[in-house]
Amino acid sequence: MRNILSSLVVMAALAVAPSVLHATPITGQFSITGASVTDNGTSLSFVPDSIAVGAANTLNGSFATLLSSNEAGTITQNIDYSPYTAGSGVITLTNTNGTIVNYTLDTLTAQVVGGFTLFTGNGMLSTNAAGYDNTDGTLLFSTQGNGTVTFSATTNAAAPSAVPEPSTLALLGTGLVGLAGLVKRRLA
Repeated sequence: MRNILSSLVVMAALAVAPSVLHATPITGQFSITGASVTDNGTSLSFVPDSIAVGAANTLNGSFATLLSSNEAGTITQNIDYSPYTAGSGVITLTNTNGTIVNYTLDTLTAQVVGGFTLFTGNGMLSTNAAGYDNTDGTLLFSTQGNGTVTFSATTNAAAPSAVPEPSTLALLGTGLVGLAGLVKRRLA
């Protein structure tokens, strides 16, 4: 009888435990600046290792732990934005301690305003640091003029709004506890 009761209690605990285990989303904001990008009107070509992280002193939230000010970063490939192919633009930032933050753009739209091209993108932030979930983020990016120009970008990652845990697990746990009580009463 004790084995049955113990088994039911363990099953109830295991049913509820997964709802408590989760990683932390990446939150906060960082800025990057660079001086070597060519904007030909349909694509952006970057010189590797030309990005400075947090140069505008915008490095907060999770990024304050994951990155350091004025660290180098890379954009390893051209970004064709007219039209943009989802996932083709990746910004990689590496801390001196080996922490890597990747920002993969799912969308990127361009708008020319005066001598500036303003880009707005959405994508996924990820890191090799333990304990962080991949997190949605937005990118605001601008280049100043055509040809080889400077650029700046700001990325925001907001904590996802809390999603209520389905009551299924609570019902399962309550049912198992009730079943344990019924078995105990019948065997007593």
